[in-house]
Amino acid sequence: MTANDNNPTYTGGQKTARSNRKRRTVAVNLWKPLAYLLMFVFSPFLLISDCFRKKKRINNEVVFAFSLMLTLAMLFTATCIWVSQSQNKKAFALIGNFAATQEQLGENLAFSQDISYYALKYNIDPLLVYALIDQESKFDRFAVSDQNAKGLMQLTPSTWQEMNPNGVCDATHDRYQCHETECVFCPGANIAAGTRYLSQLVERFDGEVGFALEAYNAGSATVDTSRDEHIYPETRSFTRNIAQKLKTLRQNRVLDLINLAVDARQALKWAGGVTLALWSILLAWLIKKL
Repeated sequence: MTANDNNPTYTGGQKTARSNRKRRTVAVNLWKPLAYLLMFVFSPFLLISDCFRKKKRINNEVVFAFSLMLTLAMLFTATCIWVSQSQNKKAFALIGNFAATQEQLGENLAFSQDISYYALKYNIDPLLVYALIDQESKFDRFAVSDQNAKGLMQLTPSTWQEMNPNGVCDATHDRYQCHETECVFCPGANIAAGTRYLSQLVERFDGEVGFALEAYNAGSATVDTSRDEHIYPETRSFTRNIAQKLKTLRQNRVLDLINLAVDARQALKWAGGVTLALWSILLAWLIKKL
C-alpha cells in the first residue's frame, strides 16, 4: 500500500477525472451524429466551395456524404416514378380502359393531373369526371361522335366555343388538324372545358348531378322543358351507366390511387430537379479537381 492510497484528496481527484472523462465521452458521442448530419446537409455547398480553392482539398468524409445524398436522391426519384406509374396503372385498370403500353401510360398520367386539377377548380368530384370520360370517349382523345362531339369529354363545337370564346380553335376541324395545347383534341384543354361545362350544369340544376348529366348528354334545353317526363331512353342509359361506373370507382378506392399517382408525379419533378442539380455539382467538382 502506498501513501497515496490513504490520501482522500488523491482518491477524490481520480473520481473527478474519471467523471470528467465520462462527460467528455458522452458529449463527443452526442456531437458526432450531429456533425455527420450537418456534413451530409451541407456537403453540396462544401463541394461547390472546394471548386474555387486551388490547393486545399476537402476530406473524403465530405465526398462520401455527398455521394450518399446523390444516391438517396436517385433512389427517391426512382421510387416516385414507380409509384406514379404503378398506382396510375392500377387506377386505370379498375376504370376498365387501360392499355398497358408506355405511350398510353404517359397519356393517362397526364389525364390524372388535368382531371384532379380542374375537378378541384370547378368543385366537381374527380371520379365523376373519370366516369364521364370513360362513358363518353373511353379515354380516346381523338374520339368523334355521330353528333360531331369531340375529344375526351365529347364537346360539340358550340359548347366548346361557349367555354372558349377567345380560343384559336373553333372545334370544327378534324382530328388531324390539331391546334396543339388550345385544341378541342388536346386532353388538358378538353378536360378544362368539359369540367367547367359540367360544373355550370350542376349549378344550373341546383346541385342535381343526375339532371346535369342528362343535360350534358341531351342538351340543357331538353332537360329544362321535360325534366323527368320526356328524357330520351339513351340519355337515361347514359346516366345509369355513369352512376354504375362512379359506384364501382368509389368501391375500389380509385381516387386514392389516382391522388397517390398525382402526388408522386409532383414529387418527381422536385426530386428530378434535385438529382440533376447534385449531378451538376459533382461533374463540376470532378472537372475542376481531376
